[in-house]
Amino acid sequence: MEKISVEGFIDIHIHTAPAPFNRIGDTADVARWCAEAGMGGAVIKSHFESTVSKVHHGQLAVPDFPDFKLFAGVALNRGVGGINPGAVEIALHQGAKMVWLPTFDSCAHINFYGGAGKYGGFKSMSLGFLGGSSPRGNYRVTDDYGKVTPETKEIIDIIVAYDGVLSTAHVSKEEIFAVVEYGLKKGLKRICVTHPEAPVPDIGVDAMVELSKEGVFMEFCAVNCFPMTPTYPLDRMKEAIEAVGPEQSIISSDSGQPWMPSPPEALRTFAQGLHEKGLSPEFIRRMGRDNPQRLLGV
Repeated sequence: MEKISVEGFIDIHIHTAPAPFNRIGDTADVARWCAEAGMGGAVIKSHFESTVSKVHHGQLAVPDFPDFKLFAGVALNRGVGGINPGAVEIALHQGAKMVWLPTFDSCAHINFYGGAGKYGGFKSMSLGFLGGSSPRGNYRVTDDYGKVTPETKEIIDIIVAYDGVLSTAHVSKEEIFAVVEYGLKKGLKRICVTHPEAPVPDIGVDAMVELSKEGVFMEFCAVNCFPMTPTYPLDRMKEAIEAVGPEQSIISSDSGQPWMPSPPEALRTFAQGLHEKGLSPEFIRRMGRDNPQRLLGV
């Protein structure tokens, strides 16, 4: 078996401090770790705010790695006003690349975990706000009839205008299919289903394959194979990836939690595990390097 390297890989899903949740490091730390590991870049995600400022300062922390590139995004939770076209346009206009639909404030997430911001009782991922902030999420991107809401349509139109990336985050399977259908009709080129194997959305392999045939990327996340959140064993992950195929599969870490390894090591371990289970180094490099480049347009 070959030892897998993350050289040139772009991790499209890393969480950094500062944040209400406990994180393993700030964006400068993560940038240095990833750049020193030889990676090509990373997308910095936050459940709470646009990461434009985080990325700006994180990029300044790696002046000796001119080819390493950080990318910003915005997740449509309460911190940016939920399904808020204005927040999306401001972020993309400042260079952000990725827009995530609601994560822990989505209706689907709340239905599964029993509340906004909850992740099954992890002490490091508990909001614990003192003021009982309102609104508290429960956002949906479709209406009672399964149609994409006007605000969501406007957001997709804005993403098309900026040639950005729509990531589905923690909305339901039905919502994913609805926004993909609308996005494709509007000429949206870059769509990614966020951790389709995770408890939310858990869309199933058949749906993964169906969406991938429409040119949608499936983002398979290391965190779901690690001991604290073993929702998809490595064998099952490998089978799902093979079903989708190398053209539309992406591997990322979804790391930054204090109980996970550093992002480059989490991604490397995930990639090595998939290789040990039978995926070729070429397949893995495509998922870790080439496909993230295609998704991001770099």
